Amino acid sequence: MAHQLKVTASNIIGLWFGADTPLRQYKIQSNPVLWDACLRAHIGFVPPSGATSLDQYRKSDKNAFALAVERELAQSAPNALHRQV
Repeated sequence: MAHQLKVTASNIIGLWFGADTPLRQYKIQSNPVLWDACLRAHIGFVPPSGATSLDQYRKSDKNAFALAVERELAQSAPNALHRQV
């Protein structure tokens, strides 16, 4: 059974900013709708601190990114997470 992540700021931050491990890859494969939302949100995202690379992001930047992903999910399809099973 696939591991479905709840859409929380913590899970989004872990999925996007986490170290590239087999577990993270499994979570990406198990949550394609959430990962696609991360990819779409990243395209136009400008961090509030003005950081130019991911390793310079502050906690507030990561939280702002998670909020952008949540907005992207809400705009793309309100029930998209329920359809990915």
